[in-house]
Amino acid sequence: MKLEIKNLCFAYGSHEVVQDVSFSADEGDFVAVLGVNGVGKSTMLKCINKINRPNSGEILVESQPVSKLDNAELAQRIGYVAQNCQFSDGTVFDSVLLGRKPFIKWDVTAKDLEIVQQVLQLLSLEEFSMRNVLELSGGERQKVAIARALAQQTPVLLFDEPTSNLDLKNQLEVLRIIRDIVKQQHLTAVVTIHDLNLALRFANKFLAMVDGSVYSFGGIETITAQSIQEVYGVSASVITYDNHKVVIPK
Repeated sequence: MKLEIKNLCFAYGSHEVVQDVSFSADEGDFVAVLGVNGVGKSTMLKCINKINRPNSGEILVESQPVSKLDNAELAQRIGYVAQNCQFSDGTVFDSVLLGRKPFIKWDVTAKDLEIVQQVLQLLSLEEFSMRNVLELSGGERQKVAIARALAQQTPVLLFDEPTSNLDLKNQLEVLRIIRDIVKQQHLTAVVTIHDLNLALRFANKFLAMVDGSVYSFGGIETITAQSIQEVYGVSASVITYDNHKVVIPK
């Protein structure tokens, strides 16, 4: 098992945000985390990545407790892309190369440079490689942040709304790349996402949250008209079109 979350709880002061969350994801799993704004999705990711320290519960990556990993060891196991990534002044190439930092001992190697070049090509960022990252649009910077995480080559990847600043074409491209890499390299991805139809198109597991707790976790069969009503408070039909399950709000 790549990632196991057991009875995870987290509170800001007396306000409980994540309440007794448990789920597990294996290699090849693309887990879409669903729920309304403020339900605890992003907070949960930050707990997994040790940005937030849980009040209780356990997080295991490849059977190792995250709580016992130092920062370097954690960065070798978990890649994380926040909703609003911050960048320092520098080229796109150097920004993506930072993803290799946990593995660099003395100096950058030819392998590190090759990995960065491959990721830039994968995300169609080659033409931007020598551009200053601060001069890019929000959507372009989002792709750079995703490229940096992919260059990290960790067994577990966490993405917090990775498509929020992207146009439709880039949304499809980025999620397809994440899904394919996860499958081909036997990784695990946990992705918070608001677009149910994108989630249904690319994810194979779905974690739905209500009031900081798990409403349901499982395969595509968990996404029903009833679950959408209870998770989002929205009436919808769930149909199959062109071999894809599609949600149509009423």
